Amino acid sequence: MHLTDQGNINVSDLGLAMLLGITVGLCSAAPLIWLSWKIPQQIFTHACLTVGLTRPHPEIGGFSWQDALFVGGVCASAVGAVAAKGIDLTGLVAFYYCAMLLLLARIDARTYLLPDVLTLTLLWAGLIWHSTESGDLTLSRAVWGAAAGYIVLWGPCALFGVWRGREVMGHGDFKLSAAIGAWLGCQTLPFVWLIASGSSLLIALVANYFGARRLRDPMPFGPGLALGGILMLFFDWQ
Repeated sequence: MHLTDQGNINVSDLGLAMLLGITVGLCSAAPLIWLSWKIPQQIFTHACLTVGLTRPHPEIGGFSWQDALFVGGVCASAVGAVAAKGIDLTGLVAFYYCAMLLLLARIDARTYLLPDVLTLTLLWAGLIWHSTESGDLTLSRAVWGAAAGYIVLWGPCALFGVWRGREVMGHGDFKLSAAIGAWLGCQTLPFVWLIASGSSLLIALVANYFGARRLRDPMPFGPGLALGGILMLFFDWQ
C-alpha cells in the first residue's frame, strides 16, 4: 500500500489524527499483547498433545519494556495510518496491516514462532484488499508480490540449508515475506529485505557487545521483516 500520495488529512488536522491514532493504538494494544501470549501457548499445548513436544510453553508474564515498546509501535502505526490515509476504511486497513506485523514481530522475538494463523491470514487479507477498487495494486501484482516474497527467500535458504545440512531460516519467515509482498508488491520487497537484514544485524551486534547473546545464536528474522514492511508502507514506489 502506498500512503503518501493518497492522504486526505490536512496539516491543520494533524492534531486530530494524532489524538485519534493514539486512542486507537492504546485501545488495540492490550488485546494484541494478550494474543501475543495466548496464540503461542495454544500452539505449544497442541504440539505437546499431538507430537509429544516437551518444550515448555511460554507463561503469561508481567508488563515489560518490550511490551512498552510494542505499545509505542502500535500507537505510532495508528497515527501514521490515520494521518496518511484518513479516517476511513483505507486508514483502518493500513492500521490492521501494521498491527498484525507488530504482533508477529512480538511473538517471533519471544518464541521464535510465526504462526500460520497470522501470516496466512495477513497474506489473504492483502490479496482480498487489492482485489477491490480500494486497493493500491492490481490483484495480479499482489499475487506476484506474494510469490516473489516466498520464493526469493526460500530458494537461496533451501540451497544453503542443503549445503550446511541444517535449516538457516524458518518457513514462517518465508510466509511473512510473502504476506508483505501481497500488500506492497514485488518492487518494494528488496527494500524490505534490506531493512530487515540491516536491523537484524545491528541488533545482533549490539546484543553481542553487551553479552546478551552470541553472534552464532539463532536470531529471529520476523521483527526485521515487520519493521521493513511497516516503513515501506509509507513510501510510494509506483
